[in-house]
Amino acid sequence: MMIDRSKLMINRSVWATFGRTLRLGSVIEQKKEDGWVFLRIDWKDDEGFEIDRKRIISLGGTDRYSDWYRVDKINFFNKEDLLNTINKL
Repeated sequence: MMIDRSKLMINRSVWATFGRTLRLGSVIEQKKEDGWVFLRIDWKDDEGFEIDRKRIISLGGTDRYSDWYRVDKINFFNKEDLLNTINKL
């Protein structure tokens, strides 16, 4: 039986940076476009990004941010491993 690897990213934990802020979230959707995989992410406690997004829209009238992130711009992590490491601090 062939495994559909395109489904393997849904629900995975991810991180990215926005300026000097660490963004954490989980993948909720993915698509392939022009040979690239793009992910839509449910970012958690992401007020800094959302405030900046609203500010940019109010100043320029357009939303320069996309809700889709190219997979090579996103980092995956294992929550349990990360928590174990943090608990050692």
